[in-house]
Amino acid sequence: MYDVAVVGLGPAGRALASRCAAHGASVLAVDPRPSAVWAPTYGIWGEELGALPERVVRHRVRDPQLRARGQHSLGRDYLVLDNAGLQAELPLEGVSVRRDRLSDARVAALRAEARVVVDARGARPGGVVVDDPAPAQTAFGVVVSEEVAAPALQGAEGLLMDWRNDWTDDPEPAGPATFLYGIPLGEGRVLLEETCLAAAPGLPIEELRRRLRHRLGSRGVDLAAVDSPLEREIVRIPMRGRGAPPVEGTLAVGVAGRGGHVVTGYSMAHSLGMADGLARSIVEGRAPEEVDPRGADDLVREVGLRALLRLDVPGTVELFEGFGRMPVELQRAFMSRDSGSAELVRAMWEMFEVMPVRAKAELVRATLGSPWRRTP
Repeated sequence: MYDVAVVGLGPAGRALASRCAAHGASVLAVDPRPSAVWAPTYGIWGEELGALPERVVRHRVRDPQLRARGQHSLGRDYLVLDNAGLQAELPLEGVSVRRDRLSDARVAALRAEARVVVDARGARPGGVVVDDPAPAQTAFGVVVSEEVAAPALQGAEGLLMDWRNDWTDDPEPAGPATFLYGIPLGEGRVLLEETCLAAAPGLPIEELRRRLRHRLGSRGVDLAAVDSPLEREIVRIPMRGRGAPPVEGTLAVGVAGRGGHVVTGYSMAHSLGMADGLARSIVEGRAPEEVDPRGADDLVREVGLRALLRLDVPGTVELFEGFGRMPVELQRAFMSRDSGSAELVRAMWEMFEVMPVRAKAELVRATLGSPWRRTP
């Protein structure tokens, strides 16, 4: 019998397997591609790096900006992680690694091999669900040279969110709103990504591609470089994770469970931050009945997600204009997966307070009323 079996070696699973082994547990890890370097672009805030060394940082953006109606410096370092470097800092020495892709039934069957079974296969272990109705964050991005990206960034070192509506020529665009994520990756490369923060169902990738091309073209970016980029990136993040109870008799971590932020989609910092404590609990025979149990903070975030799914385009722009005007500590509270309910309520109230009257009315309608309907 192993002390623990971890299924899935994405960030949440690998971090937990590595820490369990470091604390002396016998560990089985199962993944269809255990040696693969993670493909997505992962970002965290500077203070979330914790004990990890600087060598896991691919690029540090010291003055990320948010743009909505105005221009706002966010006052925190934003880090793009080096995936290979981070994986090297989460070694699997002493871990028994098995190459396999497991169904729910086979995950449950691992209880015959391990005292604790952890499901870290992600939100959609069977792959992308066609016509998935769940709320999702979707994005389409291209990696281009700094020179090509310069007109899109318009003088900013990096754009965490640019909510301006130059993704369309329509003066009254229909929702959902999308933003440009424009972040340097180092070595002369920049990721330009059109992102829908949340929609149900997720906004189609082809629509995001069209919006990105229109936005970049309107800013004078060379569209030939956009059409033939150095790399492309597609993002699909179910906002409520798997949206189902864990496989019977297992613990679900990361977005296989409830480790993601249901408003922003962030999960990396939380997954890395909780790995050591959970590993200690497992090794000491104190494994919890549930990872990330539902609390009052989750109810507050669900209110935020409900509003986000229903806001029209002007309402969304005003909401994030309010976010940009908040003090840094409240921005941090809103975006962190680990904030308590009191911090979240204070941050959300501050955003509401600075919004103009019409936008406040739209936010109340979105929170309490019916969603907008996407036209075919």
